[in-house]
Amino acid sequence: MHAVVLALALVVATPPAIDDHHLVDSILFDIDLATFTRQRTSLRRAHPQLDWTTDGCSAPVVGSAGRSFNFRRACVRHDFGYRNTKRLGSFDEPMRHAIDERFHLDMVESCAPRRNTYKIRCLAWAEVFYTSVRAMGGL
Repeated sequence: MHAVVLALALVVATPPAIDDHHLVDSILFDIDLATFTRQRTSLRRAHPQLDWTTDGCSAPVVGSAGRSFNFRRACVRHDFGYRNTKRLGSFDEPMRHAIDERFHLDMVESCAPRRNTYKIRCLAWAEVFYTSVRAMGGL
């Protein structure tokens, strides 16, 4: 009888698990890049079941950043999206397209504060990165 009461108390005291699919979607699509970057550490602690690893941008010649651009934060979120949707079995062409579109928006957002010709160059690099990831991201 005591074991049943204890088990019932643990079930009642344990909050319901958050659906990882909805959690990943929310982190990917519902928060802006600055918030994602600022809260990444606390999100990682709160949700250790998710894959938070990243290799940054896989741009062999130019890397993640240059004089006119810095896409590191956008690449981190893009890695988060690919890795977690693959792990959860929800990585298909529509999801890949949505993650790549978010990556594009994140890069464009990172270009916004740049000035004059740097902004134009940054936007041009964003298009190169986006086009490359669409061509080579594959399923």
